Order: sequence, then structure tokens, then C-alpha cells
Amino acid sequence: METAQRPEPVERAGPDRVERVDRQRAERTRTRYRGAPLPPGGAHAIGEPSPTLERVAALERAYVVKDFGRLGKVVVAMLALLVASGFVVNALVR
Repeated sequence: METAQRPEPVERAGPDRVERVDRQRAERTRTRYRGAPLPPGGAHAIGEPSPTLERVAALERAYVVKDFGRLGKVVVAMLALLVASGFVVNALVR
């Protein structure tokens, strides 16, 4: 029966076993757009947007406007129901 050799502990490992890789730290240069500092929100695209992106953005804006319209109608309906229920409760209490 053969006994398996145990690996040498790290503390006892000689310098020939330690491989050190010297990596130079790459300096990141911060790019500027059109000579001005970057806006607070991050980088922005430069140039004319593609027609496809314009079309999709217009559809998204239209959806958001419709969604806010629907939300406004729901809020108005809830307020109307609240006022009506106040009148009904007031009439029943008298």
C-alpha cells in the first residue's frame, strides 16, 4: 500500500516555488468630449442619433405620456369616489 505524499506547507515553501508576476498598473486616462468635462450623469453620445433609435425613443415617449394620462384618470376617479363616499356617509349619518 502506497502512502500519498502530503504537499509541503506554504510556510515552508522555498522561494523557487513562489512565482511573482509583475504587472504594471495601466493608467486610465479620462476622455473628454468636445473639450468639456464629462457631465455629471456620465458620458453622452456625440453626433446624430440613428433613425432607428429616434423611432424607438419616440414610441417610448408616447407610451410614457399615455401611461401618465391613464394614471391621472385613475387618480381623478379615486378622488371623485372619495368625495362621493363622503357625501353618502354624511347623508346616512343624518
